[in-house]
Amino acid sequence: MRQWLYTGLALLVGACATPAPLARNATDPPTWSALSRFSSEAEFRAYVRTLEEVTTARRLAHSGGKQSLAEEPCLTPEDCPIEDAQQSVVVTASRLAAAPASVSVTTAITNVQTAGVDEGDIVKMIGPYLIVLQDGRLFSINTGASSADLALTDRINIYRKGGMDAWYDEILVHENRIVATSYNYDHQATEFSVFSLSPDGRFTREGAYFVSSGDYYDSENYATRLVNGNLVIYSPVALDDLDLDTDEIEWPRVRRLVRTVDEQEELSTGHALVDARSIYRPIQPTLEPTFHTIAVCPLGGPRAGDELECRTTAIAGPGPREFYVSNDHLYLWTWAAHEGYYTNGDAYSAECTARPKNSFQSAAPSAIFQIDLATGRPRATFVRGGPNDQLGMEATATEFRALALWVDPRCEMSDREIPLRFFTTPLVDFSTTPGPAPERYFTRLPSVMGRAMENRFTAGHLVYGGRTRWSSYMDEDEVAEVTARVVVVPSNNPRAAQVLDAPHNVIRVESIGEDAIITGYNSREALSMSVIDLSSAPRVADTARLAARFEAEGRSHAFNYTLAADGSGTLGIPTGEAQWRSGRWVWDSESSDVSFVSLSADHRLAPLGELSTKDESEHPSYGCEVSCIDWYGNSRPIFIGPRIFALSGTEIIEGRVRNGRIDELARVNLTAPPPRH
Repeated sequence: MRQWLYTGLALLVGACATPAPLARNATDPPTWSALSRFSSEAEFRAYVRTLEEVTTARRLAHSGGKQSLAEEPCLTPEDCPIEDAQQSVVVTASRLAAAPASVSVTTAITNVQTAGVDEGDIVKMIGPYLIVLQDGRLFSINTGASSADLALTDRINIYRKGGMDAWYDEILVHENRIVATSYNYDHQATEFSVFSLSPDGRFTREGAYFVSSGDYYDSENYATRLVNGNLVIYSPVALDDLDLDTDEIEWPRVRRLVRTVDEQEELSTGHALVDARSIYRPIQPTLEPTFHTIAVCPLGGPRAGDELECRTTAIAGPGPREFYVSNDHLYLWTWAAHEGYYTNGDAYSAECTARPKNSFQSAAPSAIFQIDLATGRPRATFVRGGPNDQLGMEATATEFRALALWVDPRCEMSDREIPLRFFTTPLVDFSTTPGPAPERYFTRLPSVMGRAMENRFTAGHLVYGGRTRWSSYMDEDEVAEVTARVVVVPSNNPRAAQVLDAPHNVIRVESIGEDAIITGYNSREALSMSVIDLSSAPRVADTARLAARFEAEGRSHAFNYTLAADGSGTLGIPTGEAQWRSGRWVWDSESSDVSFVSLSADHRLAPLGELSTKDESEHPSYGCEVSCIDWYGNSRPIFIGPRIFALSGTEIIEGRVRNGRIDELARVNLTAPPPRH
C-alpha cells in the first residue's frame, strides 16, 4: 500500500556549541531556545531516553499512578489515529541554469507553482523530443517541425527486470539528462534512475541510486525538484524508524546499483546520509519527533561509478508540516501534533473550549524554518496556525507570505467558518534564536464557509475559494445549483480583500498570467470554468460550461495553458464523460480526454472540444510489467510554442484550433514497437 508521506534522512556538516535544554516540568519534552545540533550520539540517545521518561510520567499522571503502560489505551496518534488533512509535502526550486550550446535545450512544459520552478512530472521535453513516463518506461517522441514529423523514436524500461516491486512516478530533465523517481519495495528505498538522451532521441542508461526510506508517495504533491542542476529531495523520518537497540545506530544510507547477478541486484556500501551530530535539536515540544530533512544532490555530468553525493539538513520537530522553497530558501512550517490530547482528556478539551474563538491564542502554536539552499543553515520564527497547503505560501526577496488557518488541530473543529489569516513576515525576522511573530503580522480574512479550500498565489494576489465537501465528487445529495464565495487578496494590501460570488463551487484554483482560473460544479451536468480578472477591480469575468464533462485529475500539473502577449490564449485540462470521475481518484488509471478552452483578450471563455484517446488503442504486442497504476495521472495538455498536444493515456495527440473547435492533426501510439536502431 502506497503511503502518503515521504520518508528518509539528510546530512548537515559543521559544529555548534552545546546549549542546555530549556527548564521544564517532568511531563514536558525537552526543547532548546536556539537552533543547534546534537553534539554527539550519546547526547542524542540521552534525548531519546528523556522522551521515554516523559512518556512514562504522562501516563502515570493521567492514571493517578495506578495504570500500567500496557493498559494505556491512547497516548499518541499512532495509538488512536486522528486524520490530519494537512499532511502533504512539496518542494519547489529555482529556474535551471541555461544549458551549454553543445547540449540539447530543455523546454518548460509543466504547470508549476512559481514561474521558473521545475517540478517532477510524467511528461517533459528535451530539444524536439517529448519524454513521457508510463508503465515504468520512458518514451521519446519526436515532435519535429510539423505534425507530419510526429513519431515515436525510442522506448526503454526504467526497471531492470519484470515483476520488480517498484512504482515509477516522476521524471525531471536537466540539459540532456533524465532523472526518474520511484519507490523500490525490493530495496526499501527511494530510487533515482538516471538516463541521457542522444541528439537522435535515443536513451542511454547511466545508473541508479537508492536512498533508504519509506514510501515517499503523496496524493497531492510531487517528490522531486531541480535547483540549478541539483536534485532537491525533502524526506521526513520518524524516531520509530531508527533502531536504537544496537551499539551503533544504523542510519539511512545512499547507495548505487553496482551490478545484477541472476536477477539479484547488488548495491554499493554507500554512505550514511545523517548521524546524530547533523540533526538540529527541537525548538518545539514533541514526544515523537520527526526529523525533517532536505537533500541537495548535484547531478553534474555523467560520472560512471560515482556515489550520489548530497548536502543535507535535518531538523527535529513535530510531524505535521507543509513545505515550500523559493529561489534561495526552503521553508518548512511545522505545528503542534495531537500529543497531549489523549493523556489530558477532558482537561485538554476544556482548555480548547475556554480559548476565545478566533483569538490569537486559539490558533495552534507553530514554527516556520527558513533553510538557506546554498549553505544549509536554518533560521526560524514562531507563529500561529498552519497553511492550507503548499500552494498557499510564497516568498519574495524581502518577505514570506501565506494563507494561514487559525485553528488548533488538537481541538475539535467545525467544518464551517474556519478562521483565516493572511500572514506576512519580513525575512530578517527569521533567526537562529527565534522569537514569536506578533499578532499584527496576521490580517483577518473572509471565510469561505467550509473546511475544503483551494488557494493559489498569482503575480499580485492570493485567490482562494471552497466547497462544502472534502471531495470534488458531485453526488446525488447535492442541491440543484451550487455557488461559492471566492476571495481575492492583494498581496501588498491584504486588508483590501474582496469577496466575489462564483457561479459554481471551487475544486481548483490556477494562476494564468496576471489573472486566475477556477473550476468546479454548478450542477451534476457540466464542469464549469471561470476566469477571474485581476487587472483592476477583481471580478468573475466569464464562465464556460463543459457539458457532460467531469474533471478527471486533481493535481496541479493536470492543468496547463498558453498565453499571447495580449492576454488571449488556450487552456487545457483532463476530463471524462463519466460522473464518477469527478472524484478525481488518485488510483484512476483510465485514460482521460483533454478538454481545451479558448480565452480572449477581453476575458471571454469558449469551449473548443476535446482531444481523445481511441478505444482499444494499446498495441497487441504491448504489456505492462511494472508500475501499472497511474498514481500521478496519465493525461496532460501540452503547449509547445503555437502547437497544441495532449497526452491521453498511452497516446500523444496533436491538435489545431479551426473555426472555434480543436481538430486532430496527428497521433502517436506509445505502445507500438519503436523503430529499430
